[in-house]
This record gives sequence, C-alpha cells and structure tokens, in this order.
Amino acid sequence: MFQRARLVLTASYAAALVLTLAGVGTGSYFLIQNDLNGEIDEGLRTAIRELDALDVLQTPTAAPAVTATPDRGDDKKDDDKKDDKKDDDKKDDDHDDDDEDHNTARLAILSSDVFYLVLDGSGAVVSNPRGVNLDGVDLAVVADKSHDEPIQQVRGASANYRMALERLDDGGYLVVGRSLRLVEHQLQTLRLVFVSGGLIGLGVSLVSGFWLAGRTLGPIRRALESQRQFVSDASHELRTPLAIAKANNALLLDDPEVTIESRLDQAEAVAAELDHLTVLVGDLTTLARADEGRANLLLEPLDFAELTEEVVRDMGALADVLAVRLTSEISPARVRGDRARLRQLLLILVDNSLKYASEGGNVHVRLTTDGARAELSVTDDGVGIAPDDQKRIFERFYRADSERTRSKGGTGLGLAIGKWVAEAHGGRIAVESAPGKGTTFRVRLPRVEERG
Repeated sequence: MFQRARLVLTASYAAALVLTLAGVGTGSYFLIQNDLNGEIDEGLRTAIRELDALDVLQTPTAAPAVTATPDRGDDKKDDDKKDDKKDDDKKDDDHDDDDEDHNTARLAILSSDVFYLVLDGSGAVVSNPRGVNLDGVDLAVVADKSHDEPIQQVRGASANYRMALERLDDGGYLVVGRSLRLVEHQLQTLRLVFVSGGLIGLGVSLVSGFWLAGRTLGPIRRALESQRQFVSDASHELRTPLAIAKANNALLLDDPEVTIESRLDQAEAVAAELDHLTVLVGDLTTLARADEGRANLLLEPLDFAELTEEVVRDMGALADVLAVRLTSEISPARVRGDRARLRQLLLILVDNSLKYASEGGNVHVRLTTDGARAELSVTDDGVGIAPDDQKRIFERFYRADSERTRSKGGTGLGLAIGKWVAEAHGGRIAVESAPGKGTTFRVRLPRVEERG
C-alpha cells in the first residue's frame, strides 16, 4: 500500500513540476519571440524613415539638350563660354559627388543585415542596391498584402524574412527587410535549453519526489504500524482478563446449588480481573485521547512539593504491605501544570518502584530545584533494568523481563502514560538503571516563580 502511495505521490509531484516548467517555458519562449520580432519591426520602421529622406529613391529627370551655331567673330567669346561651362560642369560633378557621399553616409547607418528594395506597381524589382537574393519569395504577393499587413513575415527557399513595405508616390513600393536566420538560431537554442532543462528537471523531480514521498510517508507508516501494534497488544491484554473472568464465572454458574462462600476464590478472581480491566480501559482511553490531542490539560501554578508529599503519604500503606521502606526528601518547588495528571505521574513512578524494589528494600523520593527546573527522582534498590530494555521501557505494553508481568499488577501502560504527562508539561522523563543495582526515574519540569 505504501509503495503504491509513494509512486503515486512521486508521479503527482513530477507531473506538477513538468506542467509548471512547461507553462513557464512556453510563456517565456513566446514573450522572447515577440520581443525579438518587436525589436526587428522597430528597426525596419527606422530604416524606412531613413530611406525616405535619401535622394537615391527619387527618380532623376533628364535635362533637355540645347544646340546653337556660334559666329566666327565670336570664337574667343565662345571659347571663354566653353571654359566657363566646363567649370560649371566640374562644380556640378563635385556637387553630385558630395550628394553621393552624403547618401552613402546616410546608408551606412543601416544595419548590415537590413536590405531594401524598390518595386514597381506590379511587384517587380526596380532596385536592389545590396544585391540580396530572395530566392523563393513572391514579391508581388508581398506587395499585394501590404495594404493589410505593412510588416510581414515571409518564407523563402533558403531563409525566412521580416519585411516592411511602404507605398511610393509613383505607385511602386519601398521594401525594407531583414533575414531571420540569427533570430531563428537564437530561438532554436532557447528551445533546446528549455527542452534539456525540462528533461533534467523531470529526472530530478522523479528522484527528489520519490525521496520526499518516502520522507512524507515514513512517519505515517510508523504511526500506523505503532497503532496496529497498539491495537494488537490491547486486544491481547483485554483478552486475558476477560478469559479469566469468563472461566471463573462459568464455575460459579455451573451448579446453582453451590453457595458463593464455597466458590469465594472464583468470585474474587472475577472481581480482580474486572478491576484490572477497569484500569486497563482507563489507561487505553487516556493514551487514545493523548494521541488525538483531546486530553486537555488544566494548567495552573501549583505547589509541586505539596503534591509530592501527598502522594508519598498516600502510598505509605502500599509500602507497608510490600515490606518496603518509603522515604522522601522534598524541597519547595512550584510548577505550572494539571494537578490530576501530575498526581497520576507521581503515582505511576512510586507504584512502579515499590513493586520492583527488593523485599525489605528501600524506595526514595527526592524533589530538588536546578535553576529554572524542578527535578523529581524516584529510586529503588530492585533488580534493575538491562541497557537494551531501557531504550524501550516507555513503550506501550513493553515489559522488560519476566518480573514485569501481571503478577505485579501492571498494565504495561503506566510508564507510557508517565512519559506523555511529563512531555505534555514541557518536561522530560529518563531512566537510569543497571542490572542488580536498582533503578532511578528522573522527571524534569519547568518551574514557576515562588509566591512572595
């Protein structure tokens, strides 16, 4: 189940990332393409404005030829006039050269990759100063579309072009264009980058998604496994006292003529198991509410020393029954907590130590303060707990050894509840023990200031 869920989460994560990359990549691509086309179009418009101002686009008119017969007596004058005419022609040539140089300078501002053509009214080429080869381009069609599309993208045999057209006074067309080879190469590189990045992103998303899904499902899996184990253990714990009570009850009902006095052992066994069931169900309910976050704590400042003394006093009777000496050393300490839950924590620790102390042994309860913390320790001189068992001593239904059985009256949930109570109050609980050297449970809780 979890493997399938992990694969589904991985696929979902990868699909979301791919869709995001595809959307961002596609949007970026078209924005860049539009920006490049807009830049080219603006350059073509600028080129048209520059070319409109050049004299080379004007059709020159031929001057009429003038003839005259000179007089013989005027040869000298005619020679002088011829000389003057040569000077004027030379000046005109110089002026034409200046205009040509000026036009050349004006043309020099056009980008080298911008070309221009002059077409007649039918779309035939009249002038192609830069000798551009527009193989595969039907300029007549381009000219015909110029009324609706002043700037067009035209497909040629070997290249594509961006062309701007302007109608001339004589009915022809001025065409300014630019090859799109460089732009298309840039866009192709951009597509390659986006596709490669997308594939790399997909691979990374699959690997990272699989890892993240595992990290996400890990706590859920552990929680479910813990819950299953908890239900299994609870079922086992409930089944045993129910079976005992049922068997003893059957003996009581086996012979209606038999008096209770003669079957008192069976009646006491039923009562004991029912008491055990009551405690077990109460503990299970407490832990279930804690897991669901519904075990509301009534936190208030309280005298933890007074509460500890009260529990030690109340547990004195049990210590006497078990032939264990219960002593205490209690310093003033106030904490903020739930009185009922903290009393439950104290009862669990003292009861546990009394049951596992050696016969005729000692249990010592000590409450001290250490800076901002109050430290409670409960020590017994019993059999102790092995190091491996100490790691699991606070787990639900865990029993460290054969000594920790129902014969000691426990449900296997006491220390788990104690751990929850301590942590719910912002504290910690720990165990220190060694086989044959007794056990000490320590609880550290945040203190509050003493009342003046």
